[in-house]
Amino acid sequence: MEAFASTGPASALNEFQRSLEFGCIYRKEPKGWIPRDGIAACFRILSWNIERGYDPAQLAETIRKLQPDIACLQEVDWGNERTGRRDVLQELADQTGMLGLFGIEFLELASSARTRRLAGGGATGNALLCRVEPNAIFRLGLTTPFDWAHDADNSALPARVRRRLRRERRIGQRFGVGAEFAVGSRKLIACSVHFEDKFGGVSARLGQFRSAADAIGAREGADKAMAIIAGDFNTFDSRLARLRSGDTSATALGRPPHVSEAEWWKRRLLPPTGFCDPFDSGAWTFCVPPLFRAKLDWIAIRNGVAYGRGVGAFSSSDHRPIWADMAIRG
Repeated sequence: MEAFASTGPASALNEFQRSLEFGCIYRKEPKGWIPRDGIAACFRILSWNIERGYDPAQLAETIRKLQPDIACLQEVDWGNERTGRRDVLQELADQTGMLGLFGIEFLELASSARTRRLAGGGATGNALLCRVEPNAIFRLGLTTPFDWAHDADNSALPARVRRRLRRERRIGQRFGVGAEFAVGSRKLIACSVHFEDKFGGVSARLGQFRSAADAIGAREGADKAMAIIAGDFNTFDSRLARLRSGDTSATALGRPPHVSEAEWWKRRLLPPTGFCDPFDSGAWTFCVPPLFRAKLDWIAIRNGVAYGRGVGAFSSSDHRPIWADMAIRG
């Protein structure tokens, strides 16, 4: 890991956290893993925010039932007290027989301000589970509206954001973990992302999507590889959300106040990027009973065709899994 100062947030790292590297993508091979090359012409992509992975066995059961070729996962814990110090992705790899690829988003610092369900001491990040060996793996950085490690006392931020930064002390930033796969003679690039919901609103989330799209575009090549950006986009802004959260902008990016963020992404924000999502804006994946439901999770596709899709039931997470059956265009 890069050298840390002996004071400030980094001084609270434990021995396990100091052994980790932000720039590394960790392979989690299942027992008896035999590498296979290439994905079938028609394949299934799953995306799921697993809410840290409190019950890996139940998560694995759902993944086995849905049988994705590639699963894009967010909020995946490794070594945190809240999830029993488990290596969640390794357990999912062992129980599904799929190869896991894990990248660190944040080191979750131990703190008395954290509740038991948020207790840290390890890392959390984004991950891929895949049935075949990728040709390449990579991290891609996302633009960020603030610094989790150092902005708790930044008076330029709203007080509610600073309180959140003090309550969930962490080091790191939002990022994407991606891989390239062979599909016949063509290339598929898949990336798992988790966009920011604490500050910056719709504009910041669109900026993060564009930074991911640009990084993937640099890898597409002359044959126009199929690109997938899947994950928790945190597209929660709506009339109801504005009653509870200050991090909203009713008219951001030209959006009418009565239009939800998810609908605006579908209607105006995604089309100029060349990506599309096969679900309608009402295909909700997150809810706060009894009133609030929103589509937070997306599978954005470029140079591909989706011929099937589904939204699963809640299973050991506060998000529902989504999946799409697809093929490379042409």
